[in-house]
Amino acid sequence: MPALFLRKSAVPLLILLLTAILLSACGASNNAATPSPSSSPTPSQSESPVATESTSPTASEEPAVRTYKDALDRTVEIPTAPQRIIAHYYAAEMKALDVPIIGTNFLNAKLALTDEQLQGVEDIGGDGLVPNLEKTLSLEPDLIIVPDFLEAADLDALSKIAPTVVVGYGADAFTRLGVLADLIGQPETAADWIARYQAKAAEKRALVQSSIEEGETASAFILYSDKQFYVYNKQRLGPTLYDAFGFAIPPKVTELFSDKQSELWEAISMEALPDYAGDRVFLIAQNSTDEGKKAAEDLLQGPIWKSLPAVKNGKAYVVDSRWAMNDPLTLDWLLDEMAALLAK
Repeated sequence: MPALFLRKSAVPLLILLLTAILLSACGASNNAATPSPSSSPTPSQSESPVATESTSPTASEEPAVRTYKDALDRTVEIPTAPQRIIAHYYAAEMKALDVPIIGTNFLNAKLALTDEQLQGVEDIGGDGLVPNLEKTLSLEPDLIIVPDFLEAADLDALSKIAPTVVVGYGADAFTRLGVLADLIGQPETAADWIARYQAKAAEKRALVQSSIEEGETASAFILYSDKQFYVYNKQRLGPTLYDAFGFAIPPKVTELFSDKQSELWEAISMEALPDYAGDRVFLIAQNSTDEGKKAAEDLLQGPIWKSLPAVKNGKAYVVDSRWAMNDPLTLDWLLDEMAALLAK
């Protein structure tokens, strides 16, 4: 075959071959550019959840402080979640709420708490009713809680150390517990404690109900070493006597406190004791000193005490000083003590 023919016939074939190669290359390129529906996106094609969380603001985040109005109507800026609390006169309440504290007045706290329960807590002591300012400052509290019987000057001094909130000391134990729980931002803890207490009170009352007569009255008194004699209002021992175990308040006691409901007690003469004595009488004696023991002995051996119907009927009880406390832990303890006493 002539060479010219071969050259002419090879040209179309070469063109067809090049066209096929080009089409094949374009198809491969298009397939690579179009991802499969089942393929995973690359990091640059997807949004990282971690990055979103770190850059987006948290709508539910709580502020670090809040405004609180205390028992003296003072407005105080307090931490939302305090971590270093000094509870002056309220150690037992904080223990009931299971809230750790860094300082308290041991003179008061040890009336209701053991040394073991006070481990890790510093004694802020002080002169009389006022915490030691130097000790308080050294503990670096972020919240100080005090009763309402401190002087204004003392409150001002404490407020310069940390936010200082006044809580009413004369309120009933359950109201006070609720106020403290709200103050630290945990109101549910007080409600839970009160529910457990009420269940226990019902259980203890059922155990001794048969020994309590319908309408039976009870009253409580305290005798100090200097022979000062007081009858209690319903705040002290009242939650146990009247609420938990169902005793009635003697009419004379009701009359005495009718226009002073917030008073914890009232001084009376020894001669007036029969007027305020109930069917059951509870006497708190200060037996920790020789003077206190002598004062109690003089009363118990005297004609006034021996003339009481409660004494003649074997329903008069001399109890120790813890019975005078009305913190939550003592109230819980009193349920056991009272049930045991009435069961004898």
